[in-house]
Amino acid sequence: MKNRPIVWGILLGLAVSSHTHAQSRLYANTAMQLSDLTQNGTARFQGVGGNHASLGGDASNIFGNPAGIAFFNRSEISLSPTFYNISNEASYIGNTRSDQKLNPNLSQFSLILAGNPQSYNREWRRTSFGISYSRQVNANNMITYGGTNNRSSMIDNIAELATGLSVKTLEDEYNNSRPFSIESAFYNLYQIDALSDNGPYRRPIPLSRASFEQSGNVEVSGGSSQWTFAYAGNYADKLYLGVSGGFSRHTFIRRNNYTERFVNGGAFRGLDYREDVNISGSGLFISAGVIYKPNAMLQLGASIHSPTFSNLQMTYQEEVGIDILNNRVPVFDANGNPVTNAQGQQAFDQIVTTRVNLEPYDFEYKMRTPLRANGGITIFIGKKGFITGSAEYVGYKGMGISTADDNQFKTNNKRLIQSSYNNVVNLRVGGEARLDKFRVRAGVGFLPNAYSQNYNVEGSLDRSKIQLSGGLGYRTERFYVDLAGTYLQTKDAYSPYQLSDPSNYFSAKLNVTSLNFTGTVGLFF
Repeated sequence: MKNRPIVWGILLGLAVSSHTHAQSRLYANTAMQLSDLTQNGTARFQGVGGNHASLGGDASNIFGNPAGIAFFNRSEISLSPTFYNISNEASYIGNTRSDQKLNPNLSQFSLILAGNPQSYNREWRRTSFGISYSRQVNANNMITYGGTNNRSSMIDNIAELATGLSVKTLEDEYNNSRPFSIESAFYNLYQIDALSDNGPYRRPIPLSRASFEQSGNVEVSGGSSQWTFAYAGNYADKLYLGVSGGFSRHTFIRRNNYTERFVNGGAFRGLDYREDVNISGSGLFISAGVIYKPNAMLQLGASIHSPTFSNLQMTYQEEVGIDILNNRVPVFDANGNPVTNAQGQQAFDQIVTTRVNLEPYDFEYKMRTPLRANGGITIFIGKKGFITGSAEYVGYKGMGISTADDNQFKTNNKRLIQSSYNNVVNLRVGGEARLDKFRVRAGVGFLPNAYSQNYNVEGSLDRSKIQLSGGLGYRTERFYVDLAGTYLQTKDAYSPYQLSDPSNYFSAKLNVTSLNFTGTVGLFF
């Protein structure tokens, strides 16, 4: 390793050039997570599988199919609290660890004002207005993983990221303050070595024969909520038309903690890495829907939901720490031979600091979520209940990330999104049985894999989701109470870092299950 004093500094442009791909991946993944609607709405709609397309007369129609609020002939206020639990079983290099996260929240609050009936000799018979607050996406999650890696280290990933950067750039950027890039932090903490003044870079010689006990945990919180305003009309008790719009609020917080313990690393004993991502912002959207009821037995419905156009602010922070014996670094030449002093003994550099906080990175950008379109059918079995089904198109390839003055940033993210995600059609079916004042509900949903990229995990990785739901209800002339539970199962993967050769790094394979319990209380007036 090169013998030199450590200096500190900031060079603003470095992270932009060296982290373009990594940041684009972060923006794209966040857009996906803030668009991942699986189950929402009142307990009634959740109990029948989340079918919003052709059912009416429910507060969920405000943001589902707004035409459905035209079925109301009485005003209503309702409240839907939710208890959410997600569990992950992570398998990483032969080791399995489990974790879970609990999150109580408010799924929905709604107010529907049913207009006075018009003369039944008129074709337009009633209009209704609705307003709701709803939790659309729950991003809360946590994973823990660990195992011994005999192939690579996070250091190898940073060495690859540093390709094309000169030693002078990494040193100048570390001058009297916080470094701006992770490459400079690792270089000045003696965790990557330069083979020449212009690279390439490698793992330090004492670590070339090491293995790495790797462990980490990732915790995510936040999601998307929205205020929605809807207006709908009833034409001849046959055709129901509605429009809605409103604004969303997004929050996304990710805490990533990662640790390596070096086995046979000589003076180097380990490193730890922390990454904090905080994203927040708001956006606007509009929707429109129609439900057609040709007879008492059949209802057909469709709706279209525009993307949400949002302005977001991100703060990105990183911290790196190393564990080194006596804070002394052994010095080696470019050929890997020990450098000795005048007495023929191993030469050492004295390291000034073992922990570095990188300069926080603040950034503002625009996000566009996918276009969604729903179609469905409901068949009523007299007054005994109904069966309903729906298909939902979600155009994930149409997501967008952009800034006002950087077309290349927009182009890079568009290319990444289109290569990373699939447009999908989600399928749901459910039903309700009516037993006097009681209701029994069940539903199932299939949400295809929206990801096109693959991970180097053993076996296939099908990230489609299976969703099972059920519920009970009690309804009188003055109020109703509903309960619903939803079970979701899927597979996923997480890579603490990636390398150009996929055979040299590992991903944690995740078995994911979630349970969502929702209750709804509604009053008519």
